[in-house]
Amino acid sequence: MHTADLNAIAIAIQTRTPTFLWGQPGSGKTAVLEAIAKGLGEPLWTVLLSIREPQDLGGLPVIEKGSVRLCPPMWARELVAQQHGIVFLDEFNTAPPTTQSAALRVIYGGYAGDEKLPEDTSFVMAGNRAADSAGGYDLTAAIANRALHFDWKVDPAAWREGMVTGWPEIAVKRLPAKWRNHVNSKMGLVAAFIQIKPNLLSGMPQDYAEQGKAWPSGRTWDYVARLLGACESVGLGPKSEEARLLLKAAIGEGTTAEFHSWLVNLDLPDPEKVLAEPLKTDLPQRQDQILALLDAVTAAALSREKSEKERDKRYRQAWKFIGRLCDMGKPDLVVPSAHTLAINMPPNVDKDLPPETEKVLGILKKANINYSRT
Repeated sequence: MHTADLNAIAIAIQTRTPTFLWGQPGSGKTAVLEAIAKGLGEPLWTVLLSIREPQDLGGLPVIEKGSVRLCPPMWARELVAQQHGIVFLDEFNTAPPTTQSAALRVIYGGYAGDEKLPEDTSFVMAGNRAADSAGGYDLTAAIANRALHFDWKVDPAAWREGMVTGWPEIAVKRLPAKWRNHVNSKMGLVAAFIQIKPNLLSGMPQDYAEQGKAWPSGRTWDYVARLLGACESVGLGPKSEEARLLLKAAIGEGTTAEFHSWLVNLDLPDPEKVLAEPLKTDLPQRQDQILALLDAVTAAALSREKSEKERDKRYRQAWKFIGRLCDMGKPDLVVPSAHTLAINMPPNVDKDLPPETEKVLGILKKANINYSRT
């Protein structure tokens, strides 16, 4: 695979977003995933789902002291002992639907038997399209929409070189500890896009086979914000190949084309720069750009990753930005963001409201928005 593909998969794994790798048998999925895990310093457990029964994942009943508990499989016990790692469920779609449903509880419920799995657990699934594998099943919409979907591609040149000179270690992008600090502003951008394209919020395909691939929903748009924030934390902007691959893996090719085109043409200032200097940062000219920037700044200001003191300061800075736009004769544009800020005040702010609230208070009152918490 190309470097961008490997980086995209590694970013997905590090954000703990369930990931599905689609590829033909013998294309090196397991070997490359083992190399990625090694590069990330993550222990890896491989489970061949096609030979498992539902109780192998849901736990075997064991009687202890007059009660019954569901005993987890060995990999789950080792994972809990390590407190982090990657669980690779191979041959996923050749497992019977009942076993796939049992795996769903493990992946999204976070339990194997009665054992609670660590939060720092990544799940990677792999399978072959029904056309490539006799006895394979199409994924149900419920399973498919909970995962990112990557098409596994083999690079002939890299494979040939590896055969001759040996397979090199894989170096992939590693996320910094505070990568989540970049997510909130991306949530604002996603919200801004859905505001102008509400029909793209959810789009489950009518065709059953297509439901087993990537398509947009409220859940996968949340993935989009998380993944774009992770990309930004390692210097990969929205124009990067990694970002485009991750978008396609989350919401499908058609929706990605529309969202990606909108995103890369926004050309917005960094929301963090706006919060640092709300009265000085250069503003975009187009109305859609200003609305998107307002959403991004508002989401960043309300980030729960910050301390209470920082949230209070960032909240007031966001209001300064709104006040600036009001002074520029754009009070109508700030109403949605002012609404969001008004109903998400940090503690004690209502005792000392930012003075800029007066500039939009009349409009907000008409919308029945009350700043008081009492």
